[in-house]
Amino acid sequence: MRYRAAKRLTKQGVQGAQVKKFFCAFKSWKLGKMNQNRDLLRHYLWKYRQWIGIGLVSLVVVDVIDVLPPLLLKEVVDIAVERRPVLFLARVACAYFGISLIQGLCRYGWRMFLIRSSIFAGRDLRARYAKHLFGLSASFFDRSRMGDLMSLATNDVEAVRTAIGTGLLVFADALIYLLTVPIAMYWLSPQLTLFVCLPLPFIPWIVMRKERAVHDRFEKVQECFGKISAMTHENLNGIRVIKAFAREDNQIERMRELGEEYVRLNLSLARIQSAMGPTLDFLMSIGMVILLFWGGKTMIFRGEAALSLGVFVAFQRYIQRMVWPMVALGMAVNYYQRSISSSKRLNQIFSMTTDVPESERPVIPEKKAGKIEFRKLSFQFQDSPHLVLSQIELQIEAGERVAFVGAVGAGKTALLSLLPRLYPVQKGMLLIDGIDINEWPLAELRRQVGYVSQDVFLFNDSVIENIAFGLNEWVQEPNLGRSVENASRMASIHEEVLGFSKAYQTNLGERGVSLSGGQKQRLTLARALAKEPSILILDDALSSVDVQTEERVLQNLLSRPGRNTELVAAHRISTVKAADRIVVLNAGRVTQMGSHAELIAQKKSEYWRFFEQQQLKEDLEGYH
Repeated sequence: MRYRAAKRLTKQGVQGAQVKKFFCAFKSWKLGKMNQNRDLLRHYLWKYRQWIGIGLVSLVVVDVIDVLPPLLLKEVVDIAVERRPVLFLARVACAYFGISLIQGLCRYGWRMFLIRSSIFAGRDLRARYAKHLFGLSASFFDRSRMGDLMSLATNDVEAVRTAIGTGLLVFADALIYLLTVPIAMYWLSPQLTLFVCLPLPFIPWIVMRKERAVHDRFEKVQECFGKISAMTHENLNGIRVIKAFAREDNQIERMRELGEEYVRLNLSLARIQSAMGPTLDFLMSIGMVILLFWGGKTMIFRGEAALSLGVFVAFQRYIQRMVWPMVALGMAVNYYQRSISSSKRLNQIFSMTTDVPESERPVIPEKKAGKIEFRKLSFQFQDSPHLVLSQIELQIEAGERVAFVGAVGAGKTALLSLLPRLYPVQKGMLLIDGIDINEWPLAELRRQVGYVSQDVFLFNDSVIENIAFGLNEWVQEPNLGRSVENASRMASIHEEVLGFSKAYQTNLGERGVSLSGGQKQRLTLARALAKEPSILILDDALSSVDVQTEERVLQNLLSRPGRNTELVAAHRISTVKAADRIVVLNAGRVTQMGSHAELIAQKKSEYWRFFEQQQLKEDLEGYH
């Protein structure tokens, strides 16, 4: 695109100096991007430089010593031809044994240190990737596909790790062979070496030509794999919806199409990769043809003393050894380009910064009471032009229960999700206990806010581990069990847990698959209560619970020790009518506020209509 733009500028009469400046800027931008992708490799190569150095020294010893066996073979052939004493053969055999022993020890060394460094680099890169993801805000995950993130954590990390280990190994191995074997050949016969190595100058040209194609095609392969991962993740999460709508065949067909695209892209990449090794191998085979023709016809059959039969045999072995570096160069290019493509994708994530940063000067209040102040708060989601919340003015005293009602999309969830700073809030718009929410340390803020969202999530673990998940520290029994049991009682789930096969040690399965919707909601409520927060947020958290159980839970919350502020968003009148205050939201604005009795007295108001609709709904449910 930039090149075409430059051509258009030239046609329009822009001076050559300006066009040149444009190309220079593009080139520096391109090089900067490439260097950034290489930096990921350089970082881990430098971090494990000691292990890598030991491994490379071991590899150098193996490859340098590997030059000697053809020379020993030359001596054996010459001894046999010249009929020298057997003692000479014994010496050669001992030398060969010593070389094999040293190579064996050094091969163990480079395998241990080079491969170990790549494994540790992979571990560190995965840890860095996970840490960076956990540090990003909710807005990043709102616009990212989980399948792509999973693909980065598996395929792309593995591509970088392989380049550090196997890629570095084959490149260094090829380089050492290319530096040592021609020297040994030149020592035996300079003239023959010159003719045999004639194809070598073509190798860099071929490698450079294929390098770009490998990079581009592998990048497309990784993108397609990310799409497959994303679709697989969505299908597994939505398997019940797919079955309920009998759309299995449709989803299978979509997966098949993506699979065919993945195969097509892989075959396109394989054509480049598969052709590189045989092409380089063929070039070195030309050297063998030259050896057979020139060495056999011109020197051996003419009886020239410059080339003995032993030298001819040694040359043949050296040319065979030169085949591997040619193949290894192709492999190294593949590994390197794969790692560059994967580094590019990983760096795109690493370049992301959270829009909910830690405060440079964090402040923690002496008393965490749970007082909340909204000061003309406005909010909109990233990449969205519309305000979700507008000019919210509200003060909530410590220990107060405030309910939020409104139609779907009124802004209830957005408002409540700002309290634990899941999304960014402008300074001065939201205060907790008199301190701007941006000045609170994130960990401490989220320790004080118990957030139970409408999206219920349980881990594939035991009941006790799910409830105790919110605790900062695992205390010793019986304190842990007591804390979990108290939270379960307040959430009115304790008796039901005791009825499970292993009580609190019962495994819940994937996302609590064996539980009812109401049980899931109460367990997530118990998880929030276990850490005894100063602010408890219930975002439609009891919608799947029957009215009687809901009333019992709400009464338990009123009587809990150390009770502080409670914020409740709900669509049922039974959930909100006992609140100290009810806030009515409409299109992100506060339209009404007061107690249940005060709002009901305002005939034809928004809350009054909401109450009438709920009453009618409850009457119909009671009749049914």
